[in-house]
Parts: sequence; C-alpha cells; structure tokens
Amino acid sequence: MNYQLLLECYSSGSELTKDELQMLEIELDTQIESIKVSRTQGCLKIAPTHICKAAHVCEGSVWITCLAAVLDNCSPPAIGQKAKGAIVFDELVRQGYFATN
Repeated sequence: MNYQLLLECYSSGSELTKDELQMLEIELDTQIESIKVSRTQGCLKIAPTHICKAAHVCEGSVWITCLAAVLDNCSPPAIGQKAKGAIVFDELVRQGYFATN
C-alpha cells in the first residue's frame, strides 16, 4: 500500500499499525532524499484538504508535510529528538522550496 492510501485511511479515522508506521517512516526518509535531486516529486504536490485537516497542517500543504505531521502525531519524537515536520521543513528550505526572508 502506498503512503497516500495510508494517509487516506488515517484521514477517515483508521489507526495505523506499527508496520504501517514503519513503512511511512521509510517512505518519508526516501522522500527527503528524493527532493534533494528532483523538483518534480509527487510528494511536493498539494495534498487534498481532508488529508491536511487530518494531519493538522494548513490547507494547501504538500504531501510530504502531511506525512511528517501524521508520523509526529502517531509516533511523537523522544525528548531531544527533532520532530519529523521540522526536519522536512528544514530540508525544504535548504533545497530552496521556501524562502526564509
């Protein structure tokens, strides 16, 4: 099952299993690496409104941001560990997807 289908299930109220969360973690790591080399990744497309709402991110957010937010919600970072949402945001800024000034 791909990550978008899992986020669809999550947005409809289904809980994600441990295996599904591990798959989403791997997918997020892969996406973070892929945005370093290509600006045409599907994870950079705008996610549907219901996905954004379920992930508790702003409407119009991209898929990778929703994915990171869901992982942070389902598997909160340990004390002293950076949230996945922050990691994604930092990488998007680093790669020039967002301006910081």
